[in-house]
Amino acid sequence: MGTLTPLFLVAAVSVGIPIYLHLFQRHQARRLSFPALRYLERTEREHARQIRLRQLLLLLFRVLALLLLTGAGARLFIPSLNGSHAPTATVIVLDNSLSSGLVVGEIRLLDELKAIAFRTLDVASDEDRFWVIRAGEPWLPAIPGSMDAARRVIEQSEVSEAGSDLSSAIERAVRLLETSNMEHHEIHLLSDLQNTAFSMSRPAVAQGIPVVTWTGHKPQVTNRALTSVVVGGGLPPLEGQPASVTIESLESTFEGDTMHVPIRLVLNERIRGAASLPPGAQTTISIPSSGTGWVTGYADADPDDLRADDRRFFAYQSRLAPKVAAVGDVGVFVTEALAVLGEAERVEQVTAAEADVVISANGIGLDQAYRSAVIVPAADLTLIPGLNRRLANSGIPWRLEPREETGGTSLKGQTLPDPLRGVQASSWFNLTISGDPPAPPRVIAEVSSRPWAVEGIDSFGRPYMLLASSLDEKATSLPVSTGMLRFVDWITSEWAGSSGLLNAYLTGSTVPVPSAATHVRFPSGREVEIDGTRTVRGTGEAGFYTFFRQDSILSILALNPPSSESFLDPIEASDL
Repeated sequence: MGTLTPLFLVAAVSVGIPIYLHLFQRHQARRLSFPALRYLERTEREHARQIRLRQLLLLLFRVLALLLLTGAGARLFIPSLNGSHAPTATVIVLDNSLSSGLVVGEIRLLDELKAIAFRTLDVASDEDRFWVIRAGEPWLPAIPGSMDAARRVIEQSEVSEAGSDLSSAIERAVRLLETSNMEHHEIHLLSDLQNTAFSMSRPAVAQGIPVVTWTGHKPQVTNRALTSVVVGGGLPPLEGQPASVTIESLESTFEGDTMHVPIRLVLNERIRGAASLPPGAQTTISIPSSGTGWVTGYADADPDDLRADDRRFFAYQSRLAPKVAAVGDVGVFVTEALAVLGEAERVEQVTAAEADVVISANGIGLDQAYRSAVIVPAADLTLIPGLNRRLANSGIPWRLEPREETGGTSLKGQTLPDPLRGVQASSWFNLTISGDPPAPPRVIAEVSSRPWAVEGIDSFGRPYMLLASSLDEKATSLPVSTGMLRFVDWITSEWAGSSGLLNAYLTGSTVPVPSAATHVRFPSGREVEIDGTRTVRGTGEAGFYTFFRQDSILSILALNPPSSESFLDPIEASDL
């Protein structure tokens, strides 16, 4: 038994008042000899036991009444039969990532994790406080609440088709508990403890807070999954040209497993091919040419115990070759990339006046008419003032300044294009905003938390992209990597609005929004109003995200689950 207002127990001394009255109160009266009084005295002696019992009961009721009043004032509580605990702030990390959809026997893993969470809430008290972090949906808020509120959140949780980062989830739980003024803190990690969900290079630190995990069972499940689907070798097919789709299956964790998986290729809701794949193998299926427009499809395998990773989506826009012009000395690497793409008839090199996209060296040609421009700064510091003047004359609100720091790092960003992933930058200028832009610009890539590639609309209504580095081998690793050709193809097609092979986005990613978009349709059919200055979060569904401008389709993005969710091996207990 405990008390919430212990000082009120001092009032318990009042219990002594009726006891004192019972023991020491005496009637002072004269003794007279009278027949009637002798009769009463004899009657009292005969009924002394009943009278004494009545007095004791009266004393008991008085004492009990005072004890009840004292206990109510002191706010006494009796612990439950399940055991007592002090008021505790608890964060429940519920791993509802894709792997929690695994069916073992007849039970879905997420349902088992939810049942464990309910058992925790069953022994909770009204004094406890709970947060629920859904590791498969980290964009959702974790709001403090009672055990009933936590139960409702857990009941409403379903399997997300995104991955989970349990290291980040634990760090987030620690930050939430730091806001609580309760003395006792706990973190309950309810997960299959998938090895790929933990960051070994950046282990989470619980800072002395107890972390309770569920080890559960380790089912020997053979997961047959598709891990990638690539169209045209990573470059979107042109209008009227045949192409191919390469499909890869998951490696088996069991030695000697050679069982083939039947797969089907569906293009615009029609089956275009079929094959079978052993674990860890690839196959290529040819697809027919198509006219101008958006093409959507997916590769599908027979369902198994984990259904969500048996399908991979893709989308691209069949297009004519974009017209491109290089103005000024754009460098040997850009020149060679344009030549290769020109030989493959993926671009058509024209004059700046005819171009859909102008690749401008140090801002040269920005005073001419163009539809969109990619601006590459010169490596020579003495030429940067001229670039800044050209940017100002074109209504582009960015200026380049020399960087005082030294050293290099990799490009990052929430909406980092696939050709820029893994690129190292060693030399760049600082991009600073100047004046009020006609439309909010957007950062495409960052380096050391500063913009490296930005896009926006100039004062004449023309799209632009500005880089912070020259495209040579001394500034970045991009020109000497396999991504250079894909980057030039990307800026002349996908970025310029001529194509859309953006199948590198994963579920759970932050997705960029076309500048003219008014709403987006999710794979489930749900539509959300947006504007081009924002990004789309909450992408927990695999499938097609269609961006509209009123009733017209602007672009279609295919989002797929991270292949890491298909590896079901749990982390070793020694690594926790």
